[in-house]
Amino acid sequence: MNFVTHVGGVRVNTLVGAVGTAALGAVVVGAAALVLHSAPTEPPLLEATVTSQTSSTPGATSEASLELATYGDSSQITWRRTNDGNGPHDWVSYGPTTNLQVPAHSVITVTIKQYDSGEPIPNTFLAHVQGTLGGTITVDGKTVSEIDSESVGHTFTVHNYPTSAQDPLYINVPLPAISDDAAQAADDAGTLPQPHVITFKFVTGGPGTYAWNCEFPCGDGTYAKFGDAMSSYGYMSGTLHVV
Repeated sequence: MNFVTHVGGVRVNTLVGAVGTAALGAVVVGAAALVLHSAPTEPPLLEATVTSQTSSTPGATSEASLELATYGDSSQITWRRTNDGNGPHDWVSYGPTTNLQVPAHSVITVTIKQYDSGEPIPNTFLAHVQGTLGGTITVDGKTVSEIDSESVGHTFTVHNYPTSAQDPLYINVPLPAISDDAAQAADDAGTLPQPHVITFKFVTGGPGTYAWNCEFPCGDGTYAKFGDAMSSYGYMSGTLHVV
């Protein structure tokens, strides 16, 4: 599956499937080609917080953490309200940004608050956890290796650029959907619903730049819901810098 993504405003041709060819081949079965367009303003950089200068995990010399969220629209994203020359669009979005930076050779703990509803995911492979420490995540405190493929909100999926000599990195974390009733009740009340809280860990190698995106088709009807938020850099796609 060919992608055209942007790193620092530069178009880079990529292939989903750079890491784990066989596994990622399953990911892209039946998926449509996707073109990611640069945002009018580059998303601000979110740097991981170093929590320890040591680590007992093999291959890691430190530990750090990141906190993200997924929203049903971009009104919660401060930088989009103030800097996006085209909006903000009322599109589903990751926040507070999709431009992420983490330290090399480190254990990274990611916490994602998932506020959005969802549907069955077309490719059930993506409902399985891949690339995390232990091959698991925690969902609302419960450790799991997969989620219900009939109720997926989004995914957090990281992959290599195929022509790069940097250390390989592939992560797929499925995020369970908020129920339609809970989402509607919160919308009627003008509040956010109670989120699912997903936590996972992964280990970085050496420095490199990676693409990440949601692999659940959550945009408009164009190209089987791969339009709008799915095809615009900074909404449901971003860059992971390992430094």
